[in-house]
Amino acid sequence: MRTVPFADPPHLPEGGTQVTKAELITLLVMAVGLWLLIQFTGLKFWHAAVVFAAGFYLATSAAGSQISDLAARILATFGH
Repeated sequence: MRTVPFADPPHLPEGGTQVTKAELITLLVMAVGLWLLIQFTGLKFWHAAVVFAAGFYLATSAAGSQISDLAARILATFGH
C-alpha cells in the first residue's frame, strides 16, 4: 500500500496575519447589519463607506488607543 505524505501547512507571505474565527464572525455581523440598514432604513452605501473609513482612520490614529480604553471603561461600568 502506498502512503501519501501530508502536505506542508500553508505559509503566509512575509508580514501576513491569519484571520481568526472571531474576526470573521464580527465581519459577518457587520455585513448583515449594513445590509439591513441599507434595505430597511434607506441608508446609502456611500454614507456607510464614509463612516467606516472615518472609523478606520480614527482606530489607526494616535486617538485609537484612547478610544479603545474609553470604550472598555464604559463597558466595565455596565458590568461587561
